[in-house]
Amino acid sequence: MSAAPVSPGRDRILVRSLLVALLTVAGIGGVSAQSAPPPPSATTQPPPFTVSGWSYERRGADVHMFRCAQASCGAGSKVSYRFYTGGKQMTLDQFREGQEQIIKALEQRTPGQRITLLGVDGDKGTKLPRMFKARRVSVTSGGANEYQVSGMLFGAQGTASLISSAHDEKVSNDNYAKFAVPVMLVLAPKTR
Repeated sequence: MSAAPVSPGRDRILVRSLLVALLTVAGIGGVSAQSAPPPPSATTQPPPFTVSGWSYERRGADVHMFRCAQASCGAGSKVSYRFYTGGKQMTLDQFREGQEQIIKALEQRTPGQRITLLGVDGDKGTKLPRMFKARRVSVTSGGANEYQVSGMLFGAQGTASLISSAHDEKVSNDNYAKFAVPVMLVLAPKTR
């Protein structure tokens, strides 16, 4: 799959589309009126990959949600991923801007919740494969913390969003890393 030239206007549309998708995966976006319900078999098909020790749940036609039920991955932790076609033109600055918009939307959705962006990392170039990753902490009005790692992964076969959340920062980072490798393998070029 080769990347077609993308105009700046189309770039902004792509960034907005990915932002809406990330908000949906994060649980703050709804299904748009334009979305058709998934075919019955879409929710029964297995995911492209699973990770041992995690229970799987399909969310809609294309979100793969995993929940940890054991101490080694932080019982109650969640990881989800979603695949997209295209999206290779996003820059690290656009990703950072999108994360700031997500934080504003999350805080508006839940009054009293405070979210702090802990850091944004990623590849500055345009070559594939590459990854962007944002780390943040949410504090509820009651004082409960949740750490999240939210990333975009770009490969020859498409793009994926990956989100990990846990009550411990290290656990959230470790769980993200566990899933990032197989996601990148799905996005890798097909070999003969």
